[in-house]
Amino acid sequence: MYHKLINIISSAVIIIFILLIPESCSYTSEQPLLKSGHTGGLLKDIKNRGTLVALTDDNSFNYFKYDEGTYGYQYELLKMFADHLGVTLKIVVEPDVYKALQYLQQRRVDIIAMELPMITDGNFEIAYTTPLYHDYQVLVQRKSDHWSKSKAEKYKDYHVRNLDLLKDRSITLPVNKQGQFYLSDIQHATSNEVNIIAESGGKVSDFIKDVSLGEIEYSIAYERTARALMLSYNNIDAHTRISPEIGVSWIIRKGAVNLLDVANAWIEENKSDKHFADLQNKYFKNPRWVSIALGLPVPKRAISDYDNIIKEHSSKVGWDWRLVAALIYHESKFRMDAKSHVGAFGLMQLMPATASRFGVHSGSTANEQIAAGIRLLSDLDKRFSSLVPDKNERKKFVLAAYNIGLAHILDARNLAKKYGKDPTVWSDNVEYFLLAKSQPQYYNDSIVKYGKISGKETHRFVLNVMDKYEQYKTLALR
Repeated sequence: MYHKLINIISSAVIIIFILLIPESCSYTSEQPLLKSGHTGGLLKDIKNRGTLVALTDDNSFNYFKYDEGTYGYQYELLKMFADHLGVTLKIVVEPDVYKALQYLQQRRVDIIAMELPMITDGNFEIAYTTPLYHDYQVLVQRKSDHWSKSKAEKYKDYHVRNLDLLKDRSITLPVNKQGQFYLSDIQHATSNEVNIIAESGGKVSDFIKDVSLGEIEYSIAYERTARALMLSYNNIDAHTRISPEIGVSWIIRKGAVNLLDVANAWIEENKSDKHFADLQNKYFKNPRWVSIALGLPVPKRAISDYDNIIKEHSSKVGWDWRLVAALIYHESKFRMDAKSHVGAFGLMQLMPATASRFGVHSGSTANEQIAAGIRLLSDLDKRFSSLVPDKNERKKFVLAAYNIGLAHILDARNLAKKYGKDPTVWSDNVEYFLLAKSQPQYYNDSIVKYGKISGKETHRFVLNVMDKYEQYKTLALR
């Protein structure tokens, strides 16, 4: 492997920028970069072309593929933002921060989404959004052999807590790491007598694994990432902070003022939302998702006693059976005897009139109830097939209609059309007007045929079912 010692030469506050220049390490082949000369970053151009081109790095938690789907903390946030703009999302992966900033400067991408502290390099005219969250950089070290040998010694701290103990030690960092490493405090504490080794050929998660295996002494990572990796590598310690608090933001080209303003407004509106917190918990605190992001094997198991029945009937609507299982979980918690205060009953919580239409009743078998519920899903899917062409987006409409009834969703679509939203997109479009149907100016609108309704329960239902579906994809095989 290529190694390079970096001498720390100043006692001032320094952020060391470690770059990898060779083209061979770039991820850019066959990626959706905008052509040179395009107006990347301009909000008007993004809307005209119908795509947001975002660049992220090779951080295991930011963007990855799993089970025919695309996941990652930054990916999901960017997807939400793209939906808000009414455009599709395209992702460019580039771990070399210098190249990433070049692409932004050259208008080859619209936005950068990775963990980067504030950059003071005057060669790049960039702006930072409102922080998505705040974090620290931490020293990653292997737990001492003493830490688990006895109860008495378990509570005795053998780890580096004072940075002066790093004098004459070696910290290994990825040469092409997406961020800048904050080394000022280490430099000051050791009087510049610490070896920083820049090594190619790995991601931050690889270096943390090497610390766990004892192949390197120390590394540095963002605290949130390091704590997540502690779930998989239980012999590492990431409790020693080596930086001040860092705001982690998206990066936009300076001059793309409209995009910056819209992004800031969206972040301010949403960062306190439960979904933001859920994403952090999903990718950084859930052991199964951490293992999936790292590409580690995850054992699959059954979801319910009715898995085989759900699998058999789900094919009739063309849905992943785990999505139907997620719906059943939120309808009845898989209880045959479940009954709601409005009279819905059984596994699928069908109303009596609907159940009668499909030939089932409260005494019907699980097979009959599930078959009837899936026939209803299939009917709703057919009703929306010409209205919402995208089959994945259509599932949200079907779930909403299953919960609140087709009529109110059609009302919300008509309002979306009238008031300039997209009637083929659920989140922040039709969903917005379903929630608005509780307000007089909307439920009294002449195009509304089915009157006032509170859409809060349905809003939560769609979110919860889709979240449970993501969870079930990590639990059970397709």
